[in-house]
Amino acid sequence: MTKDRHLYIIFAVLLFTAVMVSSCETNRGKIIPYVKVYVDLDIYAELGSMGIGSTKIIPNEGYKGIVLYREADLVFHAYDMTCTEFPEHDEAVVEDENFVGVFKCPECGSTFVLVNGAYPNSGPAEYPLEEYHTSIQGNILLISN
Repeated sequence: MTKDRHLYIIFAVLLFTAVMVSSCETNRGKIIPYVKVYVDLDIYAELGSMGIGSTKIIPNEGYKGIVLYREADLVFHAYDMTCTEFPEHDEAVVEDENFVGVFKCPECGSTFVLVNGAYPNSGPAEYPLEEYHTSIQGNILLISN
């Protein structure tokens, strides 16, 4: 085997190893720690009372709970209730008592407006709340990551 071919094989093995190691990190580039999310809700039985523009808290799911926002009849957004400024704190964001769809971090005071993709409206937070994937299959809303 020539020296150039030997170096090429070593480079290919190292590149393959680097790709495989980085693909195993499920939380790469994320602010909120990864937790497996798989929630199924019946649109008519469990979400039938949710009006357009309203929210529903799903406790004990996601990292610190999930807030579900109904944008339109069959359009839902699911956000983790962990502040992106201080994810290590024990408290989740809470809904502002004066404004529907606005959530505030009790630790840093950042507010997140769900109508605009849960981006921060005020406070030190720079990133929106972590959004989970939503899809509708029949009459079931699936929330997953």
